Amino acid sequence: MKKVLFYGDSNTYGFDPRGMMGGRFPESERWTDILASKMYGEWRIFSDGMNGRVIPDNPYSLLSLDKSVLEYSPLDLFAVMLGTNDLINMSVPDAEAVSSKMRDFIERQLNRTEFIDNRTGFLLISPPRILPHMDENLEEAEAQRKRFSSELDIIAQEFGIFFADASEWDLDMSFDGVHLSAQGHQEFAAKMADILQGIDLTAERQEVDDYVCVHLA
Repeated sequence: MKKVLFYGDSNTYGFDPRGMMGGRFPESERWTDILASKMYGEWRIFSDGMNGRVIPDNPYSLLSLDKSVLEYSPLDLFAVMLGTNDLINMSVPDAEAVSSKMRDFIERQLNRTEFIDNRTGFLLISPPRILPHMDENLEEAEAQRKRFSSELDIIAQEFGIFFADASEWDLDMSFDGVHLSAQGHQEFAAKMADILQGIDLTAERQEVDDYVCVHLA
């Protein structure tokens, strides 16, 4: 079976905001575990989701990332879905600044031996939309998230990697407007199953000087 690692934030972790201190959806309701069931026999699904995670850009977070990749290697596909926390934690959300962090992050990963040798593919996932619910801070974050998604599309084309925009999937969100609901996890898993079934790893980054971005609906 092919192996994929999904690296992300609380929506990959399966955070459930309904408890007073928050919590976690049971395995049966997390999109990563639902996806594993759907793709059994074709893909082995691994996940590294952490509440509050931002795009790694310091020695500690990058070391943690390297340990996670090493733990699950060799991988056929590395998938990342980050950026929401970067935007909502900024006093003034700035899609350009967050996009720059993501570009640096991707470039670092693609310089790893397994990516250079085309042993591992890269899937960039633009995060789900944010529902402001009359929260001015989230309204600005969502406006910048839309710009961020467009920037990620450009970055994916720049590096010739797989790209999927989860903000276009009309996913059901929890009351806080940031986290997937239980239904949203089901919907995300169904979409991601289609994505994995449509991925041809031999089509990615065939020539370093002739990158072609592969968009996945």
